[in-house]
Amino acid sequence: MKKSIFFLNVLLLISLSSCNDYFDKTGDEQHITDKKFFGDETAFASALTDCYNLMRLRNLYGGMLTLEMMEFADQDMAPHDAVTSAAARLDFADAALSARVDSLMHAAYCVVTACNKLISEAERTKVVFTHSGQKNIIMGEAYALRAAVQFDLLRLFHPAPATDTGFRGLPYITQTSTKAPEALATAEILQRVNADLAHAAQLLKTADPILKPRNTIVGVGEFDRRLRTFQMNYYAVKAVQARVALWQGNYETAVAQADSVLAHLQNTASRYRLFYWVTPGHYGSDFSFSREYVFGIASKPDGLARLSDDMFKAKGIQTTTSLRDIYADNADIRYRSWFRQHGNGYAMSNKFGTATLLTDYVYSTSGTASNLPAAIPYIKLGEVMLIKAEALNEMGQTSAARSLLEEMQSYKDVSYARRAIGVTKDMLREMIYDEARRDLFGEGQLFYLYKRIGLTSLQAADGSTRTVSAGQYTLPLPADLYKAVQ
Repeated sequence: MKKSIFFLNVLLLISLSSCNDYFDKTGDEQHITDKKFFGDETAFASALTDCYNLMRLRNLYGGMLTLEMMEFADQDMAPHDAVTSAAARLDFADAALSARVDSLMHAAYCVVTACNKLISEAERTKVVFTHSGQKNIIMGEAYALRAAVQFDLLRLFHPAPATDTGFRGLPYITQTSTKAPEALATAEILQRVNADLAHAAQLLKTADPILKPRNTIVGVGEFDRRLRTFQMNYYAVKAVQARVALWQGNYETAVAQADSVLAHLQNTASRYRLFYWVTPGHYGSDFSFSREYVFGIASKPDGLARLSDDMFKAKGIQTTTSLRDIYADNADIRYRSWFRQHGNGYAMSNKFGTATLLTDYVYSTSGTASNLPAAIPYIKLGEVMLIKAEALNEMGQTSAARSLLEEMQSYKDVSYARRAIGVTKDMLREMIYDEARRDLFGEGQLFYLYKRIGLTSLQAADGSTRTVSAGQYTLPLPADLYKAVQ
C-alpha cells in the first residue's frame, strides 16, 4: 500500500546554503550557518541581529505584511496594479500575487531557520559571555521570534478559529533538519507557539535590561536598556502572548498578558514607566509614534521608509475615503499626522516615510534624546490596549472595557467627547473595531482582525461592497510547499 509522506519542500529551498546570502557577514563566504562563526559572544549577538534583518525585508514586515498585501486586502488603500488588485479581491491564488506569497513564506522560514540555528548553537556553546544574562537574552529573543513568525504564518494560512474544523496545513519548525516535518492542526501549532513564548518570557525575565529602571545602561548595543524596544524584549513577548490569546478566544489570558505591559504605561513613577502615549505636544516629526512601540523592527532607509515614500509621495497611491471618514474629526493626531489631500482622495504622507525620526526613544546618559531611523512597528501600545478592551467586553465587563477605550481615545483626539450612557456590549465591540482601524492603519493587523471576527462585508476602495467568505481570508498553501513522495 502506497503511503504519502509529506515533505516540506520549502525547507530545501531555505536550507542552510540557500539562506547564506542573508547571513553573509564579510563578503568572504563566512556565514552564520558555519559552526566556526559562533566563536565568541559577539558572533551570537550578530547572528541575532541577522534574524531581525531578515524580518525587515520587503517580502516580510518591510512590505508584504505591512504596507503591501495586507493593507490592500483590508481595503484601506486603492489598488494600482495586478498584484494589489488581486490582494484587494482577496484572490491569493492569482498568479502574480501567489508568487509574492511564495516569496513571503520562503522569507518567513528563513527567519525560523536562523532562529533555530542560533538556539541550537547557544544551547551547546562553551563560549563564556561577558555580560550576565546575555545568553538568556539571545535565546529568549530567538525563541520568541520563531514563535511570532510562525504564528503570523498560521494566521495567514490556517482558517480562523471560529471556522477551523481540524485543518492540518503548516508544520512548526523547531530545528534545522531535512527530515519530513509534520503538517499540524491549528491547535497543535498554537500549543507550540505558546510554549515557545512562555519559555522566551522565562529566559528574558531573568536578564532583560528593559526590566531595569529607565535610562539605565546595561551592556552595549542591543543589550543596552535604552535600545530594548528595537528587540523582542520581555514586554513585547507578553504583548504577543496577549495577541495569541485573543486569537484563540482565551480572554482571561489576554487580559492578564496585556496587563503585564499596560502596568508600565499607567504607573506614574518615571523610574518604572516604560511606555508612553503620544500626545499632540510630542509627535513632532515622529509620525510613526515610536513612544508607543512595545517592539519595532529597526528599518534602514531602503526598507519600509523608502517603500512608503514610493507609494505615497512618488506614486500618490490613495487611501480610501471610508478610512479617512472613520476618524472623528481633524483634531485626531493620527489624521493630522498621516493624511494629506491627494486629488479627490487621501494619501498617507509620513507615518513610515524617510522624514520620520524616532525621537524621545533612545537617551544618552545625560537624558538627551537621540534620533534613529524609522522602525517597522510590530506591536504597539494601542493594540495591547485594544486587546484588553475587547477581551473585557467579551467577558461581560463592558464598563471597564469602555473606560480603557476612552483613555486611549482621549490621548489621540484632543476634542474627544465621551459618548452618552447606554453603550451596550455590541455597540462597544464595534467601537473597539473602529478604533483598531484608526490606530493600526498601515501596520498589517486589520486583515487578521477581520478574519478573526468573520467580517463578511468590506467596503472596497471604489465604494462598492465586497462580500467576503470565510475561505477567502485563508491563503492557499504554496503549490510546492508539500511534495508527496511515494
